[in-house]
Amino acid sequence: MKKLYEYLDEKNMLFTDSSVKDDILETMVDVCFSAGKVKDLEEFKTAIFEREAIMSTGIGLGIAVPHAKIGCVEDFFITVAILGEEVDWGAIDDKPVSIVFLIGGPENQQTEYLGILSKIVLFTKSETRRKALSSATTPEEVIKIFRPLN
Repeated sequence: MKKLYEYLDEKNMLFTDSSVKDDILETMVDVCFSAGKVKDLEEFKTAIFEREAIMSTGIGLGIAVPHAKIGCVEDFFITVAILGEEVDWGAIDDKPVSIVFLIGGPENQQTEYLGILSKIVLFTKSETRRKALSSATTPEEVIKIFRPLN
């Protein structure tokens, strides 16, 4: 399995001051499409919003992990959004979100998806890493934070 930073792409990151969850998700999906990660913008957008409607992807500690495994995606990727303002995401710990990891991947590859998700969870358990990521202002800084990790 690839290292976490290998799923990142400098063209596939977002730094935003938006405080509206749906606007953030929509912009993240647009970034994925513009970066060439997604073949069908509307199909992917629908999948992300349908998943979010089932249950919030706010996993706690200021982190959200919206995701979709779908046919219009050939390879797994992670889009990172650093939020200038904390946003109510309906997280399981009732705390607002400041970092969003959107995972996109092909259908029927549950094992790789779970591996990516578990690495994100391990990464975000560290308060030091969360603070460093929240303070990042460029895609290069974000990738640098992830490089030492598996």
